[in-house]
Amino acid sequence: MDQQEIDLIERIKNGDEMAFQTMMTKYGERVMGLAFHFTKNYQDAEDLYQETFIKVYRNIGSFRFESEFFTWVYRILANQAFNFYRKSKRMMPVDPGEDDYLWETIPDDEANEADQATLNASLREEIDRALRQLSSQQRVVFILKHYEGKKIKDIAAILDCTEGTVKRYLFRATRKLQNLLVKA
Repeated sequence: MDQQEIDLIERIKNGDEMAFQTMMTKYGERVMGLAFHFTKNYQDAEDLYQETFIKVYRNIGSFRFESEFFTWVYRILANQAFNFYRKSKRMMPVDPGEDDYLWETIPDDEANEADQATLNASLREEIDRALRQLSSQQRVVFILKHYEGKKIKDIAAILDCTEGTVKRYLFRATRKLQNLLVKA
């Protein structure tokens, strides 16, 4: 963490609202993007974004400079996502136009573009349906690992748990997804 960011955080801790606005400008786009990955819905992502920054503002005094600031913000966002999953208990909408790297692994055959689009949408729908059946912890760990490309140690830091716990959630999530997708 550079000195400029440390100064910004100290100013926020001292009640400087402009410093908080600066921090939101700096990290807002990343937080919103991650919130959308978690929710797959713009309105829910906005709610998650707002709840995350409210928590950041209320809890900035507890930030101890032991990790990168964005890791701390990410941890708050992940916890808000856990809460979102627990509260919502509803299906997340599927967006067939979305471009995630998971879908880019399907071979592209120009002659069968319409068939390919149908296959992609169907595959996305099946994976999203299966993801909704995971526990909130498993879902968040799976998304952080496979959608966000985070390493196990980084996920453990974000979620404030051990690497073994992350591996256990990831293993169980993968096994459950495999079982669910084979049945589909």
